[in-house]
Amino acid sequence: LFNNFRTILALSIFFIICFSKFNILYMQKTLQIKPNKSLTNLQIVFFLFVTGFLIAFIGIRFVLVGAWPILIFGIVEFLILVFCSYLYFNFAKRRERIILDQEEMKIQKLNDQEIEDDQSYNLHWSSLKNNKDDLSIHYAGKKNAFARFLSPQRRLKLKKIIERYKSRLS
Repeated sequence: LFNNFRTILALSIFFIICFSKFNILYMQKTLQIKPNKSLTNLQIVFFLFVTGFLIAFIGIRFVLVGAWPILIFGIVEFLILVFCSYLYFNFAKRRERIILDQEEMKIQKLNDQEIEDDQSYNLHWSSLKNNKDDLSIHYAGKKNAFARFLSPQRRLKLKKIIERYKSRLS
């Protein structure tokens, strides 16, 4: 009875490995790349609120003294600060997703959660190059740059991760 149980268990594991869509021996790797962010969105809004309050307080004091043009420059400065924060919010939503499959590498460029660009490359026929400002993949005479917002050390680490995954497949 115990011998039959081992045989049935071994055969069932064999069929799971060979004929299922999910292969236990093969694992997909997904890497998420996003820009560095020193402050959260709530902290940026709090900073704008405090700065706006200080500019308004100081500007009203200058208006009471009779130097009203100072308030105009303070408002312009605050509007420039709000505009730059808006641009930063939009930049921080950009992400890149790298999916390493058994035979291909897929690079998805995301804006918030929406996919803007989706490219697939054969892992065996492509090569990675660490440039000054980005990491690029060369495939079929074409070059696609990605990981532009990573530091040079992190780009090198990402390149090593991809090449290590690539070497495991060989």
